[in-house]
Amino acid sequence: MRAIRYIRFSITIIAICLLISGCVWCDSKKDEEKTGREYANQIDKELVIVDDPEYVDRVQRVGQALVKIANSQEVNASYGESKIYDFKYQFKVIEDKDVNAFALPGGFIYVNTGLLDVIDSDDELAGVLAHEIAHIAHHHTSRLLKEQSKFDKYVALIALAGIFGKVKNTDLNNILLGAQMLRTGKTSSQTMDAERDADRTAVAYLARSNFKAEGLLTFMQKLDRIHAENPSLPLGIYKTHPSPFQRIDSITQAMVAEGLAPNVRKLKGVAYAQVVADENSDQYKVIICDRDVCMPASLKNGGPTSKERAEQIAKRINTMLDSGIRAKDIIENTASSCLVAGNIEIFKVEPEDTKARKNTEVLAQAKSALERAAWADWLCNSCTASRELTSVTSD
Repeated sequence: MRAIRYIRFSITIIAICLLISGCVWCDSKKDEEKTGREYANQIDKELVIVDDPEYVDRVQRVGQALVKIANSQEVNASYGESKIYDFKYQFKVIEDKDVNAFALPGGFIYVNTGLLDVIDSDDELAGVLAHEIAHIAHHHTSRLLKEQSKFDKYVALIALAGIFGKVKNTDLNNILLGAQMLRTGKTSSQTMDAERDADRTAVAYLARSNFKAEGLLTFMQKLDRIHAENPSLPLGIYKTHPSPFQRIDSITQAMVAEGLAPNVRKLKGVAYAQVVADENSDQYKVIICDRDVCMPASLKNGGPTSKERAEQIAKRINTMLDSGIRAKDIIENTASSCLVAGNIEIFKVEPEDTKARKNTEVLAQAKSALERAAWADWLCNSCTASRELTSVTSD
């Protein structure tokens, strides 16, 4: 009986080897289109395709504008292949609350209604679609399938060697497990390479379009915020992509390389002062790192309004952080009711600001928020520098 089991197992492994060695994974435009069409036909049967013009027309309009660029302007691929195949792209919308989009070889792109519902601008939609188009244009799926087939053959050959060498079952299982783990690790690495190339290529497409490349980053920041507020909300895009925060550095670097000069602090969203309307009054407040800095009141006798003062304060804070101010440089001057950083007066407490609170309380709150922001900004920059240093030394 044991001999029969070995023979059956051997036949199975040999069949796998023959199948793998005879496969050609999308080595031409025709192959990629055929593979993509086969999968697309299956998806169209199993999922609900939306025909609502509110969704479909928008995706088609933005997507086809980017396709013209992808099919006419070659962008060097860091993973896959940059050769242009001039695919006839098809965009479809799926009825699914999952915040996700995906691409198939040959020009087939699907976008979930859940993703479209959280997008606020064409720039954000363009960022998502440019990323998916890049996967197709640089033939990432073909490359991944080829890499996977190599390791499948490797696993099969190991099994054959074990059988013909009369390796014990337990030893053979351990060998196969090790080979499978090696394959999984290698494939995961290749997938991350594909994602990085798709991000970089998407920025190149956006730089050549009428859309703002910042949309790619604001969308990812939105995903991070939504997920933090609703951990149970399905965000399928996290299953196949690195976390948004991990991608921001590489994307901003790609934007700089394209001459877009992004506001890195604003795009990172770590330490960037913003003005928002207060929900409980007609005043505006300054927030940073999700903490309230201050809520300046409108000044009497034709002075600046609450919104105008808040905008001025936010501008000074961002200028302060751009100059490299650290937490120790932020000083609370109680004598003049001012908060100062370096040579910049950030915020002066006026009588109208202190109807319900003391000067010292207002200044203490502002100082605490700014110290935290300066620390977060320093930490973020230090971590980025550490990653870059590690990358250089490992090379």
